[in-house]
Amino acid sequence: MSPSRSSKILLILSLISSFMILSASENGADKIFAFVNDSIILKSEYDQRMAILENTTLFSKEDADSLKREMLDIMVNDKILQIIADKDSISIDTNLLTEDVERRIFEAKKNFKSDEEFLSYLKQNNLTEEALKKNYLDQAMKMALKQQIIVKNQLSITVNENEMKSFYEENKDSFFTPLSADLYHITVVVQPDSAAMFAALQKIESVFMYVKSGNDLGEAAKDYSEDKSAKNRGIIGYVKYTDLPSELAAFLYMNMNEDTLLVTQSREGFHLIKILGAKADSVKFQQVLVRMPATKSDSLDAKKRAEYVVNEIKSNKLSFEDAAKKYSDDPSTKSAGGFLGRVAIEMLSDDIKESLKNLEPDSVSNVILGDFGYEIFMMRNKEGGYVSEYKDIKNMIASIIENTKVEKEINRLIDKERKRVLVKVLE
Repeated sequence: MSPSRSSKILLILSLISSFMILSASENGADKIFAFVNDSIILKSEYDQRMAILENTTLFSKEDADSLKREMLDIMVNDKILQIIADKDSISIDTNLLTEDVERRIFEAKKNFKSDEEFLSYLKQNNLTEEALKKNYLDQAMKMALKQQIIVKNQLSITVNENEMKSFYEENKDSFFTPLSADLYHITVVVQPDSAAMFAALQKIESVFMYVKSGNDLGEAAKDYSEDKSAKNRGIIGYVKYTDLPSELAAFLYMNMNEDTLLVTQSREGFHLIKILGAKADSVKFQQVLVRMPATKSDSLDAKKRAEYVVNEIKSNKLSFEDAAKKYSDDPSTKSAGGFLGRVAIEMLSDDIKESLKNLEPDSVSNVILGDFGYEIFMMRNKEGGYVSEYKDIKNMIASIIENTKVEKEINRLIDKERKRVLVKVLE
């Protein structure tokens, strides 16, 4: 097995191992899929790993199919690794690994705005924090076993300076640290004039009364909605919350369990909504949308409001966070002072990237035209945008090379032990 293919399998196994803990309890009496001496591989374990490979987007279909062909070998090798450890009387004290597991959980949480967002992400992926900890502990246990087996078999694993420097030069692009920062923003939405808004409000109210009096929402959507979903009786879904305007997404998420007619306003206009189904990350709904057409004059007014906010911040009349709380039209970040979270700047649009590239930390950006109005940004804790120097990642490179050599020696020991092990696949 090539190193690249092996690393891919290790990656997917680390991602799916947390899903295995429910297998036996959910399936009741389970079938044995294979014996490795006295150890067994359950059919449910194998099937779940194959199902996740079937649905993963991490690899191309060709790579996923190849990984599926090798899955049983990987599971058998895990059992053989434990057999070798048992023969060498190797056991690992899990208490010694707890600190490393807690550190990995802490590092994972740093990618989210809050613990609540982190737990919500886990829930979307059918995981709990305890299951993730178990996954990390299993990985740490396996690595500790391999290291102890290397020591027990008196195998010498060394890494020299020339190896590390060659590895650095050959893989220099991999050590590029993308620019990232704690990003804050203020959104100023383009609003139509009061006459246009009043006319749109009157129309949505009349449609609301029309449906409340017993008429079908789908027929109302076909006749009155100004959205492309009108031809589908106003039905939209399942659509991810992240693909909707933030204010509409927040409203739908907060009301996901409502089964009555709802009215709300977004940057697109007024919505008459009936929620048809909701998941943790997406929603299905039926709507009538009455748009509020904005003119060039409306856009200029919004730009002036945004420039006024920038001047308020630059003249120190308001902090950026206070200005966001007072003026921002983004309800999802307004109460948090405009905080968007830790953001990879490369993932933003070209216009925003260009504006942020030379922006100093804690400085306010100029007004930037966005999809629905104007944006103002501020960054803190700006990091990255460069290739790490060899001296700064020397220890990490040594660890990568050492782990590669450990895997090579462990695979050699597994291949040797496999000749003495009885492996029987039952189907």
